[in-house]
Amino acid sequence: MNSKSLKVSIIVRTYNEERWIAHCLGAIFSQDFENFEVILVDNNSTDHTVEVAKRYPISNIVKIDKFSPGKALNDGIRASTGNYIVCISAHCIPKGKQWLQNLYNNFDENEKLAGVYGRQLPLSYTSDADKRDLLIAFGQDRKVQVKDYFFHNANSMLPRAVWDKFPFDEEATNIEDRIWGKLVIEAGYEIIYEPSASVYHYHGLHQHGNTSVRAKGIATILGELDEEGIGDLPESLKPEIANFAAVLPVLGEHKIVGDIDFLQRSLDYLKEVKYINNIYVLTNNEIVRNLAIRNKAKVIARSDTIKDPNLSLEKVLQYTLKCIEALDDFPEALVYINYLYPFRPAKLIDDLILELQYEGLDSVFSSYVDFGNYWKEDTDGDYSQVGDALMPRVEKHPLHRALYGVGCVSLTPIIRMGSLVGDKVGIFPLNNLLYALRLDDETPIEIILGGIECTKKDNKNV
Repeated sequence: MNSKSLKVSIIVRTYNEERWIAHCLGAIFSQDFENFEVILVDNNSTDHTVEVAKRYPISNIVKIDKFSPGKALNDGIRASTGNYIVCISAHCIPKGKQWLQNLYNNFDENEKLAGVYGRQLPLSYTSDADKRDLLIAFGQDRKVQVKDYFFHNANSMLPRAVWDKFPFDEEATNIEDRIWGKLVIEAGYEIIYEPSASVYHYHGLHQHGNTSVRAKGIATILGELDEEGIGDLPESLKPEIANFAAVLPVLGEHKIVGDIDFLQRSLDYLKEVKYINNIYVLTNNEIVRNLAIRNKAKVIARSDTIKDPNLSLEKVLQYTLKCIEALDDFPEALVYINYLYPFRPAKLIDDLILELQYEGLDSVFSSYVDFGNYWKEDTDGDYSQVGDALMPRVEKHPLHRALYGVGCVSLTPIIRMGSLVGDKVGIFPLNNLLYALRLDDETPIEIILGGIECTKKDNKNV
């Protein structure tokens, strides 16, 4: 095909690309392919992106106020005149002078071809995560895709006639190219991967990097596109199937205030938890033991080694797990609660378990979100403020006061190693200070009764 016979429009999306735009445009205008125009689509850059771009013979600058990746491309294409459309990100630098020709050559007499995308190569200082992703996704072998809808428009070409039928989705916040690829494949078109049309891509697959928020958004969309490719949890990992054991340690006699038995209150709460298989009460007290048995909980006796009231919770749970496993019960995770925190919200434990399983975490625990001012005392007895206490509240990052006793779920390997929480942690914030109230001998009966009434009202609304 004669490269001069049909004009190509190159659409360059930009937002604060001052660092890269000259490299991108310089490589584009060095191509041996002559018959093309360049359209710049700028999303209100606040740096000198546009000023630098104007040094090159670009044909048009399209300004957009409300950005979406699909809308940016569509607006640029609408402003173009070419029969073939190239999409390239401003932080991509074409390698060699044949890049554009190598994209274009694939369309010779192939009416079923919807689009071509080229290889993306990392720079020497591209992050290791992005290097890994690029090298895995973009190999050295050319391929024709008739079922696989993978398509990456940071370095791509498509016929205008196909775009007329299948413009990019303007509502999608991510991977609009993948959504487009699925549409054209299902319509009977083909996609070609052309490794000879390569660019250097500093940012890797995604301009905003491998952040957890972006990754979650992308995974959600991919899951909607391909139910088989990204599936649900295996049956054995679903909370309904997995084995969870609740542990309720009691040292000495349990607290009863007036007619309110707070251990009974906690046992009643645990019996309502959907995903708990067994409840274990750790005690040497006969009254507590009998109460646990009446509530169909299993009792583990405290050994002499864990009777010390100053023993760490980690050691107590480690011992308890050893005893549970000796009973031929091998739970996936332990749910720890302290009955002296009686005002936990309904369904809290179920929510913690769901987050642990579906987010693949080591531990999940409740917390109280606190914007307060904190001071610490050093070894000399002097005091200093902690964190960003001097900032206005609206600028502060909240502190999360861990409320393990209100609810904490941890995988058993974590407990077995003598830890309460693992490395990969989920925090479930509770905004009501009542939930953080721990009973002691000084707690007025009026506060206890008031807390019970407030909890009843809260739980009715759940």
